[in-house]
Amino acid sequence: MKILSIMTIAAGGASEPPGQSEMEAMGAFMAELRSKGGLVDTGGRTPEMLELIVTRKKGGTTIVDGPFSEAKEVVGGFALLDVEDRAEAIAVTNRFLDIMGDATCHLHEVGATP
Repeated sequence: MKILSIMTIAAGGASEPPGQSEMEAMGAFMAELRSKGGLVDTGGRTPEMLELIVTRKKGGTTIVDGPFSEAKEVVGGFALLDVEDRAEAIAVTNRFLDIMGDATCHLHEVGATP
């Protein structure tokens, strides 16, 4: 089963950036998952990334440009996982958060479109 994990962090970011040991631990964790086929792709936030909301209502489209100062949390990154089941998705996410620290991961099962 493929799981899209979207990590959010408090607006304004973490209190301090990850240190060398956290970066090394995350690199080792990601390498382990990739070697087992459990990590399909990842990506993170950059300061200049595109932020907008596109809404379709009654045939019309509305586009709102960000950043969104009223947001309480922002997307920090994503991971596309390939896991056996719900329990494995939660276990992998808990290992990630053990390294990452304070954050929230929203897990969504995704599949190929027919």
